[in-house]
Amino acid sequence: MFNVLLVEDNSGTRMLIKKILTRKFYCNVYTANDGVEALKLLPIHKPDFIILDYMMPNMDGYEFLKKIRFKKEYHDLPVIMITAISEKMALKKVLSLGVSDYILKPFNIETTMEKIAKIMFNRNNSLHKKLDNLDRRIHLLEKRNQELKKTKNGPSLIDKKIFLN
Repeated sequence: MFNVLLVEDNSGTRMLIKKILTRKFYCNVYTANDGVEALKLLPIHKPDFIILDYMMPNMDGYEFLKKIRFKKEYHDLPVIMITAISEKMALKKVLSLGVSDYILKPFNIETTMEKIAKIMFNRNNSLHKKLDNLDRRIHLLEKRNQELKKTKNGPSLIDKKIFLN
């Protein structure tokens, strides 16, 4: 089950997107009214992706995105930007911060669902790759541990609770 942070100041839009995420995609959805609130929720809920409004009070989507992109743990976090602004310069500005996709308001529900499904598919593949890499690393460490046991006839690094990074 995916955790989603939905950052949207309009209550009607927020309720509609939350309903789509919970009923159609069975996501856990955490909501924030602006970027300031979202920054507080981010480390608590550890979302798999973010749906982010561009224009909000206190801290807009662009400022929020600038802040999280400088943090290693959120650098690659997928973000779908929601915006009523269709100007090319504004879209380029947002895309330059690594937005995965964007939805123009007023939005089409089917298109929105397709974009969410695409993000979830890509995120799922990314997580599987990370898990496969971790499995390979564990296998190599176990193999190396067995080799060390054979050569030293003593306790292994793992037996001594020394873990390699």
